Amino acid sequence: MQQRVTEPVAAGFRATNPVARVGPFSLGMIALLGLGVVLRLAFYSGFYGSDEVTYLIAAVRALNGDFAPSTYIGSIRYGFQLPMAGFMYLFGQSEATANAWTLVCSLAEIAVVVIIGKELVGARAAMLAGLLLATLPLHVHYAGRMMADPPLAFFMTSSFLLFWLGQHRGSAVWFFLAGLAAGCVFWIKETTVVYLLLFLIFPLWFRCWNWRWTWMVLGFVLVFGANLMFFWCIADDPFYVFRVARRAVSVYAGADQQLVSFADAPHFYLNYLLAKPYHTWLLGYLAFGGLILWRIERKRTEDVPALSFIVWWALGMLAIFSLLPVSLHPVKLIMKQVNYMLMFAAPLALLGGVALARVGNRALATLLPIALIPAIVLSAMERNVVSVFTANSKAALAVAKENPQFRVYGSIGAERAATFDALVHPNMRGGDIADMRDWRDDRGRGMTAYAVLDTETTDWGLSRAWRREDIPECWTPAGTIAPEPDTALPWVFSLIREAG
Repeated sequence: MQQRVTEPVAAGFRATNPVARVGPFSLGMIALLGLGVVLRLAFYSGFYGSDEVTYLIAAVRALNGDFAPSTYIGSIRYGFQLPMAGFMYLFGQSEATANAWTLVCSLAEIAVVVIIGKELVGARAAMLAGLLLATLPLHVHYAGRMMADPPLAFFMTSSFLLFWLGQHRGSAVWFFLAGLAAGCVFWIKETTVVYLLLFLIFPLWFRCWNWRWTWMVLGFVLVFGANLMFFWCIADDPFYVFRVARRAVSVYAGADQQLVSFADAPHFYLNYLLAKPYHTWLLGYLAFGGLILWRIERKRTEDVPALSFIVWWALGMLAIFSLLPVSLHPVKLIMKQVNYMLMFAAPLALLGGVALARVGNRALATLLPIALIPAIVLSAMERNVVSVFTANSKAALAVAKENPQFRVYGSIGAERAATFDALVHPNMRGGDIADMRDWRDDRGRGMTAYAVLDTETTDWGLSRAWRREDIPECWTPAGTIAPEPDTALPWVFSLIREAG
């Protein structure tokens, strides 16, 4: 009698191919997030000298247990700064850990758009929407800027998509989670909660009512109440953030030329989406294609709830953040900046994904390189702009580090570069830079000092910087600094050439 000889196998285990257990959608999702990580690390911008330094200062103070209330609104956005401090507490105080919260939220927004978008518009359209978002120059750029915009966009997007899940599945849990996300929006940037006005229009737009919406209100009230309690503890005033925000809005409403970086033109965002697509490339055009598709399908049938939801979301956000007045005397619309476009990039990407999903495979194979390759190049250029702009400030910091025995005066950009460097390298010494205007107070000390005149940032900021004609006659030229910006564009061109 013959017996079959077999290899011993551990009881209860069966050899399987782990890749086979992962479906095509999951593999695509992993690849998409991998692409997002690669682009965001390759084109990481880092220091710019703007609000990210303010946020970092507040986060480090929180890390050290200092919650003394600030009168500047950017220093009390704890929904952004507390997670920053948390990453630094867990993994050490460094530039990478300080930027981790921003990067994680940027990638998380892509993930939530694809995962929930699959149920909303189908796997093909959702994956294409995620691809547009992952390669969007603005999205890539701000993932490496330690700014509040990526976390803000993530929670805003989550509130809409979770709300849709609640409406679609008829479950109160999703509405409650949507309310929690909306509450986090308040913690991050309190003034932007005006976007919740859009939800008041939902019953009119869709002619429906759902008592479960009260769960969203409850979720928001809980997180909102936590914010009031937090400021009651640290400032002895639960409404402290409202008072500071009101002063900030009053300054903007009464400003003329002082706040030239802000714009209130109603067509500001449309201009950057269609006429000057430096930051969004084809996103505006593809979203417009999705809007046309919605109009066509709506004429055929009224039953297009998914597309109608996205259109309500996209157009509503554009309208609120373009047309909402913040002052009537004089009339001034809500302030606008390029980075604010991240708040409604997700619905535009979903509209664009729907438009791309409707074309055939051959046409899509032609369109995708046109949509993606220039977007990657523009992402590199976003980084290059920051690298060139900050080159002089970083060079001034290098001078201060190389000459610790001398006092070094510099521009506001150099000052902030020194502050940023000290916060992300807490164990390194040297590199202090004093305000250029303080030299008159120090001249009686009889010490030798360097003053670095930065012509690149002469007109940057709200206060007038030093110009060449301001140089005192007693100063002796010590040389010229010729910094070399660390640009990414040549690397991108070489990569495209090799791929071709």
